[in-house]
Amino acid sequence: MEERILIRRPENPAKAFLSRYKYLCIQQESLQRSIQAAQDRALSCTVRLKPIQTKGGCGAYDRIAEDIAGKLDAEEQLTLDLEGISKALSEIRAAINSLQSEAQKTVLTLRYIEGLDWISVQHRIGYEERQTFVIHGRALRNVKAWMEEKDVK
Repeated sequence: MEERILIRRPENPAKAFLSRYKYLCIQQESLQRSIQAAQDRALSCTVRLKPIQTKGGCGAYDRIAEDIAGKLDAEEQLTLDLEGISKALSEIRAAINSLQSEAQKTVLTLRYIEGLDWISVQHRIGYEERQTFVIHGRALRNVKAWMEEKDVK
């Protein structure tokens, strides 16, 4: 019995770069929900901590202050993460917008930004499969050149 060995070509760096878009969008939405949840918890912490009696000492005050400070620190870190994701998304859009060919921009936008499958891309742009793949290949080469010029990883 012959054993088959599959040799995989390394993934095109431009394709890997563009493919990150949909995952970054998912992360962005998740972080936005987390930030909103942190804000909601910070605003509602006095309601949740209301039963604590504040007579005589500052223990309750300290717990409230610690709770709020912890939530603000978490929210600040989430906001920094969100800014990083927004920057990465903008970078991907800038790479696509740097292309001279509108057909190339459209194919990459439909495929990587909108996440359409190849058949849907072909129908939207009105090209045959082979033409679509040629446009895609050229676009990837141009994005790779843009990445090298901008030193993007």
